[in-house]
Amino acid sequence: MVMVVIIVLWFFLSPLIQSFAEERLPTVEAQVPAVEEGKPPPRALPPISQPVPGRIAPSYTPPLEELLKAVSPIAHKQSDKTALDLFQCFQLAAARWNQLKIDYQGMIAQQAVVSQTLAQFYPQVSFLNEQSFQNSVGFAPTLGGIAFGVAPSTYFSLNSLSGTWTIFNSFQNVNRLNAARATAAYSAYHMERDYQLLYANLASAFYSALMYEGSIAILNDQIDILQALVNELEYRQKIGRSRPADVFQTQTNLAATVAQRENYKGFYNQFLALLTYYLGIPPEKINIKDTQSLPSTKNLEEYLAQVGSRPDVLAQVQLLRAQKAGLAVARGMLGPTISVNGFYLLTHDPPVPNVWNVNVITSMPIFNGGLYTSTIRQQEALVHQVQLQLEDLKRQADENVRISFALFNAAISQVVQLREETEVGALYYAAQRDDFQRGVAALLDVLVALNTYQTARLNLFQAEMGARMQLVNLFVAAGTVPRNPEGSAMPVQKIIKTQPAELQPIDPSQMLSR
Repeated sequence: MVMVVIIVLWFFLSPLIQSFAEERLPTVEAQVPAVEEGKPPPRALPPISQPVPGRIAPSYTPPLEELLKAVSPIAHKQSDKTALDLFQCFQLAAARWNQLKIDYQGMIAQQAVVSQTLAQFYPQVSFLNEQSFQNSVGFAPTLGGIAFGVAPSTYFSLNSLSGTWTIFNSFQNVNRLNAARATAAYSAYHMERDYQLLYANLASAFYSALMYEGSIAILNDQIDILQALVNELEYRQKIGRSRPADVFQTQTNLAATVAQRENYKGFYNQFLALLTYYLGIPPEKINIKDTQSLPSTKNLEEYLAQVGSRPDVLAQVQLLRAQKAGLAVARGMLGPTISVNGFYLLTHDPPVPNVWNVNVITSMPIFNGGLYTSTIRQQEALVHQVQLQLEDLKRQADENVRISFALFNAAISQVVQLREETEVGALYYAAQRDDFQRGVAALLDVLVALNTYQTARLNLFQAEMGARMQLVNLFVAAGTVPRNPEGSAMPVQKIIKTQPAELQPIDPSQMLSR
């Protein structure tokens, strides 16, 4: 009896249900095909071609190959000829970096000290013109201990040449010259290291700006995906195929992603302002690109072998040479000094016979209250101090290379794993999309898989930027980054190239043999 009632009700109510469904879905143009033998049942949702505004269409998303090509959101900028790469930014920053200009002026000043010290090897000749007035006659005018006879008047004048030349002063001048040249070399290497530190600081700002720029682009894609998901779920809720909780959850994820993007925009603008400080370009006109490729990892020993040629280590070596030369100067003060001075009278009014004299003077300190010995002890302490600083700098450089090497290797390993995660995430999304097209997966699962892929893509991109920054840190720690770029508007490259040969210490024995 119950079955008969159900059949009767279905017979009368089925037309009403069909008309109600047609009213609820007025935009569906495609007809649901009837079930035929040997074919799969019709889909739960109508085809994607339905003209419903704002709804996501999984079949419109790119295939897997295009997804993997679009992992990096800034890869397309490599062919942009208007964008600046890291080295071009380095040239602009070096041209306007005041610290390098200060270092350059200090190096020029120290080279002037070298010239001043070199002048002590040559005789010093001076011209003298004297106009003398006295209140009575009869006093003999003298010059350099030489009397010219009785003055016949209250006025006389003379012109003369005088000179002095230090022949030997226990190699003090030689050691002073070595100290001045070593100090000049220290200034040059110190400036080279400032170039490298500028490169490291600029690279940090450069890759941080790129990282946030690409992250914002990825989050924009993710926001579009989540917004499309919200639209789809709201539509499904209206037809009774989705719960309100799904809509609320997706809206919460959308709001959190938008908040994260705004936070990234703040960091991006911060690093744009830092690049403006380095480059002098307004933030809205900064366009940068990454052209650096990650090299294959070398052995740690290859990087450690380059530490000894780091400019700051070489600068400390030159400073040690300068202090040792200063110690030799202090010890030379205890030795004898031989000098020659002379005088030649050119003219005299009233006329007198031409007069000249040459004096050879030898002096040697005997007692000066311990002044020279205390100076020697001071220089010895300075030499030991610089030696300890050099050893400590080498240890720190070795430590920096080891730490940078470990961090770079860890970053590379992370990039490799994240690439695999991104590829698997793309496969996961493609599988969910195919299942949805066959009608065996929900749309929410498809979009969650796509969101998972975008998150893996974001993590991979940020890890790659971090690996590039670690690579720069490794190069800076090993001292292999550019020391002075071409076109940096700094006239120091020629000086640096020619300086090491010019700044070799002088051998006192060779100087004596000359």
